[in-house]
Amino acid sequence: MIARDFILALLVLTLVGCRTVSVSSDASKWTIELASFEPSPSGPCRIYDDLHRLMLDGSFLSGKMDGTWTSTGSDGTRLATWSYREGVRHGPIKMWYGALRYPEAGGHLKLEGTFADGGYDGTVTRFYPSGTRQSLRVYEHGVLRRSQYWSPGGSDASAAGAAKEAESEHKQDMAYLSTLEDMVARSLAQAHREVRK
Repeated sequence: MIARDFILALLVLTLVGCRTVSVSSDASKWTIELASFEPSPSGPCRIYDDLHRLMLDGSFLSGKMDGTWTSTGSDGTRLATWSYREGVRHGPIKMWYGALRYPEAGGHLKLEGTFADGGYDGTVTRFYPSGTRQSLRVYEHGVLRRSQYWSPGGSDASAAGAAKEAESEHKQDMAYLSTLEDMVARSLAQAHREVRK
């Protein structure tokens, strides 16, 4: 289980562009601030790492993630914002390049799109660290309908190449968000254990 947690932490840091692993994957060392824990988590929630650096900030409604959540890098920069409605991804999502991995692009927009009822809906645009457009994916109710991909130099990829990139990017996006959601779940589980002591 410890190896799995370590791998998840590495995945999060890799996907957000950090070079140095500085977040403990041990949820028992994290701090969670929660407005209300009983009968179920509700209200504002903040999760800090073992050095008391803010990692995640959002809210719960009746035990489910709700509203806008923000992921913050160890240097304090915003890495992602995304939204929920009663525990289901719903609303805008944005991701930014982390300054630790991409010093010249730190804070530059990496991705923007929208979720509806758990899946991407509408246009999802990804950008290179330089700020130029990398890809465009169009979804209808979670189903990819169209994609375009450009090389760093601006050349269009073939339809097959764009589809392959779209699939890869989608998997990366979902893995990243799942890792963040797992961090929230592990923090809540640890808080539950602490309350019972």
